Amino acid sequence: MKEFVIDTCKWYLEEDMDNASRINAIEKFKSRYEPLLGFLFESKLYKCGLPKTIEDWQSLEIRLSDFTEEGLELVMHCHDQWLDSVEKGVNPNNIKLWERELFKIRQDPNESLIQALN
Repeated sequence: MKEFVIDTCKWYLEEDMDNASRINAIEKFKSRYEPLLGFLFESKLYKCGLPKTIEDWQSLEIRLSDFTEEGLELVMHCHDQWLDSVEKGVNPNNIKLWERELFKIRQDPNESLIQALN
């Protein structure tokens, strides 16, 4: 599968942002992804650890290759819907969609989108 960036903090930063706006945008990105990546990492679906510093969050690129096959399956099922709901005001700590879809994937691995692509 071709490498692809799913999301990156850089997309939310503008060249002419003042420092306070820049830090606010990085913090918003962090607050969005920290609970999700933590869940995915603890579930052994995300291969990378969580960024430690604000600079690490600023340079973070979430890539297809960062996920196990099962993790990638879950991302394909959930990411766009989850991101849309977070942008509409749903708390990013609410990962019930991810938990529910992971349960379904683990119940019936023969219905894999990844296997269908291979």
